[in-house]
Amino acid sequence: MKIQCDVCNKDDASVFCTADEAALCDTCDHRVHHANKLASKHQRFSLIHPSSKQFPVCDICQERRAFLFCQQDRAILCRECDLPVHAANEHTQKHSRFLLTGVKLSATSALYTSSSPPTATTSLKSADATVTDPKPHL
Repeated sequence: MKIQCDVCNKDDASVFCTADEAALCDTCDHRVHHANKLASKHQRFSLIHPSSKQFPVCDICQERRAFLFCQQDRAILCRECDLPVHAANEHTQKHSRFLLTGVKLSATSALYTSSSPPTATTSLKSADATVTDPKPHL
């Protein structure tokens, strides 16, 4: 899922403006940031083609490189600041967060698929024996 433009709410966003705390598509970015001299000075970065030369800093610590955008908080965050904020409670865990490349992140683990969650009945092998399904065999 891509980030939707905050201005037109139709097209996929291609840039993020740190001054406006908004994700914009190319058309809206041009219209908003070419409207006057002050707006044209806003720092913007690409959500589609990230640059290692131009990167935003975290809104919280103001030191480390930001990698994530939280749609609900309207903030760009580094990993170290994102984790405690979005693990704090059930509400913040549901926030929609995106990598600055525009790809949506999931708050749930992708380690196990829904069809094969880890269970206590999973076979375990040791040097002495094999432990399998604890159900009695008839």
